[in-house]
Amino acid sequence: MKSWVVTLCLAIITVALTAESYLIQAVIVDPKEHPVSEVVISDGSKTVFSNEKGYFLINTSADTLTFHRLGFQEKKLSVKNIGKKVILTPEPVVLPRITVSDVAWNIVSPPPDRISLPIDPDRHYYSAGEVLTTNPAIHSNDVSLPGESQNISILGNLSRHSLIILDGVPLNPDGSSFDLSLLDPNNIESVDIIKNNVSVYGGSSAIGGIVMISTKKGLQQTGKQFSISTELGSFGYAQNSLSFTFNQPSTIFRINLSNLSTDNDFRYKVPEWWSPDSTAIRSNNAKHQNSLAASYTHLNKKSHFSFQTEYLSFMRQLPGTVNFTEIYKNASLSGWANRNRFNLNAPLFSGELGTLIWLNLDQTTYDNTKAPLPVYLSHYKQSLLNAGIHGSYGQNSSLTPELSLNTSLSAEAGYNSYQNNNLLNSANNIDFSSRFANSILKTELKMDKGEFIWSNSGAIRYDLTEQENEFTWRLESSLQSLGYIETTIGGTLGTSFALPSPYDLYWKGDSQALGNPDLKSEHSQGWQLWMSNQWNKLYLKSAFHKNDIENLIQWRQIQMWGNVWKPLNIGKARIKNVEIEAGWQPWEWLNLSTSALFTSAKDISDQNEGAAPYLVYIPGRNYSLKMELNWKKLKLWSDYHYSGKQYTTPDNLTEPFPGYSLLDLGLNYSMFIQGWNVSPFFTIRNALNKQYEIYAYVPQPGIAFYGGVSLQVSNP
Repeated sequence: MKSWVVTLCLAIITVALTAESYLIQAVIVDPKEHPVSEVVISDGSKTVFSNEKGYFLINTSADTLTFHRLGFQEKKLSVKNIGKKVILTPEPVVLPRITVSDVAWNIVSPPPDRISLPIDPDRHYYSAGEVLTTNPAIHSNDVSLPGESQNISILGNLSRHSLIILDGVPLNPDGSSFDLSLLDPNNIESVDIIKNNVSVYGGSSAIGGIVMISTKKGLQQTGKQFSISTELGSFGYAQNSLSFTFNQPSTIFRINLSNLSTDNDFRYKVPEWWSPDSTAIRSNNAKHQNSLAASYTHLNKKSHFSFQTEYLSFMRQLPGTVNFTEIYKNASLSGWANRNRFNLNAPLFSGELGTLIWLNLDQTTYDNTKAPLPVYLSHYKQSLLNAGIHGSYGQNSSLTPELSLNTSLSAEAGYNSYQNNNLLNSANNIDFSSRFANSILKTELKMDKGEFIWSNSGAIRYDLTEQENEFTWRLESSLQSLGYIETTIGGTLGTSFALPSPYDLYWKGDSQALGNPDLKSEHSQGWQLWMSNQWNKLYLKSAFHKNDIENLIQWRQIQMWGNVWKPLNIGKARIKNVEIEAGWQPWEWLNLSTSALFTSAKDISDQNEGAAPYLVYIPGRNYSLKMELNWKKLKLWSDYHYSGKQYTTPDNLTEPFPGYSLLDLGLNYSMFIQGWNVSPFFTIRNALNKQYEIYAYVPQPGIAFYGGVSLQVSNP
């Protein structure tokens, strides 16, 4: 196997070195030398966008590049004639910008701490969780295998404190965590995150932050595009995807299909005290998943509307912990999810009006009716429904040539329903529903002096639910200097809340866990400061975050009829973080980046912070080092990640899990054959073959190999 891999890599590198391609980087400006952002740069098969400074970089083997942006004349240039600057000529706007307003701030101004995660179009992600964990502030403790449940933690907060928003619709507003494996990574266009106390923008569950995911809706230029990819890998993994996009001046249609199937049976080391055998096989671990996504967008001269829908079905075998293999050797979870969104944007007076309507349906069935002991028998069907309507209005006003006032107002109303039918004992059924409404007001005062930009904003929100009413707020400020060394300093201060989920309150499904109807809502207040510097090809950012959480909800073991897991409010938790990021591009073909996150998450209910115990399953340190090499048509990348030790018991008396290091490697090669962009790719995960655990008795897989090919063709 190893010799085959080496031979393949050498063959691809040899072909790449003889291929002709160009690495183009330049700045796009208007006739007045002002940078032009969000310009679409395309070579017919690959598309990139200019950033806020007008800068772009593209590696292409095409002869020409096309530059397109609404409000400017389209321009085509030979790659041999592109210098360090590209000038676009303005023209009257005929159609509005092709975008969907996720939330109110998209109409006026985003928060200064919003970060856009880079999504490599040449890299093949096996889950949405893998896309998110490329950011140092985001961590996952789930099993690193395709098809497995994927939850994330932001800045050391609990997974239930990470609000996931899909095209403007919150997916877990009920206080629960969201399983990111239920989102198809092939259908993700972009990801933005906002950290630390963001309930003012998302409501419940945003104590740690918000993850805003935008799905693919079509091409940025007129034409048709068809793509297909297939991938095979270790542990019986196979994934296939197909997409088609049709884009006309007033109509955009896209459809995406994908299928994932894997056995996920892998060999792991067994502790000597547990078994005389050195290794065992993780079985009853198969995963199957199918998804369909479609979108339709219609545009005219003044407005546009869009509709997105996704349907996903899945089946997962659940092996449980390795110390209870016999109990869960036949356990499984199956279900489906359907999400629908309708969005309408139109100008109104001097601003813009946005309307968003959604309907989300989820259903899962858990089956462990073949457990060897009656106490472990479990069989239930869970159903969720979330529907609502969101309206927003935003207006930008110029007070002086240098000073602007931006204001937005939004309101929302909807309905949530949670049902859990215990198929073994109907007395344990749960039927919970609630109505909700909220309103948000945000104002920003922005001064643009050319050499520096100073922005100050404030937002308030009022939530009405049948459980309780909540008032949250956030203050934001940033100062950007555009000198030789571009420097930005900023900070935020705000509050958040998180309602206990119906599962936390009322669960009675088995003998191992019991809900707590006396739970109180969590409330937090915190602040953050950051500074970033960019000089030539070097980037450096540092940040400090602090958050205090009252009535933090944690599941802990208590003595009832044995050890039973039950959610409890602990008095107060304090979470502090120091975050450092750095990037360097010494040459055009090499990118290096590194990051570090230091976290102190403690239960300070009964002790001062210095002597207080650490919260469980939150690593104190996370390091990463990434390298990307682009040479002609070949891309090589490596990701190294270290996660520090984690405590597993609330009193910290049990020896913590040790830290572990992971190394992932990958390559991608792009070539054109008969009008098709053909891209073979290969990935090695856990290349160091580390044997480790992040939960007791839940082993992680060793080294794994994945490879495949994608094909894409575009027609004007």
